[in-house]
Amino acid sequence: MLPKNKISLVFIVIALMFTLWTQPSTAAFYEGETITVIVPAGAGGGLTRAAQAFVNFMPKHIAGNPKMIIKNMPGAGGTIGLNYLAEKARPDGMTILWGPANFTALLIDLPGTRYDPAKFQLIGAGDTTYVTLMRSDTSPGIKKPADLLKASGFKVGGRSPVAGLDLFSRMPLEVLGIKYVYVPGYTAQPKMNAAIRAKEIQYLTTGHQGYRAFYEDTLLKTGEAVALYYHSPLDADGKPGKADRYPSHIKQFVNFYKDIYGKMPSGPMWEAYKWMSTYVIWPFLMVAPEGVSKEAVSELRKAHVATANDPEYQKSYIKQFGNLPTWVSGEDGEWLLKTYRNISPEGLEGLKQMTKMKKK
Repeated sequence: MLPKNKISLVFIVIALMFTLWTQPSTAAFYEGETITVIVPAGAGGGLTRAAQAFVNFMPKHIAGNPKMIIKNMPGAGGTIGLNYLAEKARPDGMTILWGPANFTALLIDLPGTRYDPAKFQLIGAGDTTYVTLMRSDTSPGIKKPADLLKASGFKVGGRSPVAGLDLFSRMPLEVLGIKYVYVPGYTAQPKMNAAIRAKEIQYLTTGHQGYRAFYEDTLLKTGEAVALYYHSPLDADGKPGKADRYPSHIKQFVNFYKDIYGKMPSGPMWEAYKWMSTYVIWPFLMVAPEGVSKEAVSELRKAHVATANDPEYQKSYIKQFGNLPTWVSGEDGEWLLKTYRNISPEGLEGLKQMTKMKKK
């Protein structure tokens, strides 16, 4: 008969072997599978282009080397895709989302918004910058950014009142006190590109990816449009960090304002703009729905880090877009999903005013 200590050791070994036999490896979990990546925006726009650039390289960093495909779900400022992830996506690790969480819609209690970002599991996040541009033939003529102050009644193209691009377009005009006409309904940047070329609209905002793809070497190069200012992350005092993505004559909106008025902006719209420049400036969220196993989420987080640091990915992305995003992965970026309601009462009032406006 075996001593008690040896019997205990035998049982421990058997238990460990049983665990290894019955618990599938992450490689087996994803091997031969296809991961669907929901992009809550139209095909062909900057968000989809950035997602595709990342997804092209991510599978090789996932154990089991699964396929990854993009499924576009545009509509309601991204709410349709986000609702789908929360309500219909199976928590099996085979459906994730790449795109903004539309925090604005949640803050203003937009009807039809049925997801809670805090319940999503963050795989990683990336920031971007946005650029606002205007047709140079807009009356009385826009030859340099400061000429914007002379214009009035021009048409601002966008997607929807709660869309981040639209708010970055319109809030500066509100801060500057410039009158305009808001024309929503363009589902993707390619459609807004066509609209500004056809002179249906005179003013729009695009992400850095759209700037590179549609405008840098076309309308801006020919002088048919002028880049007015860009939008980037701000610190707690509302001061912008340095962004090396644009020519030196294109200034961050805060610096554009200070050059004109000699002081920082103020008021509800400015407070809302500062909040957006903390949370909405991170549109490349990659999240899994509630209930996905810790093992699957951990594997995806490791792959996110590896992809962001992959020299081949970086080379490909820089060639297409000129500059890499700032990336955070896993727990380092969870503050985005948990603290987005940290907005001042004045800023919230500014957001509510902007999102109620259909036309102005």
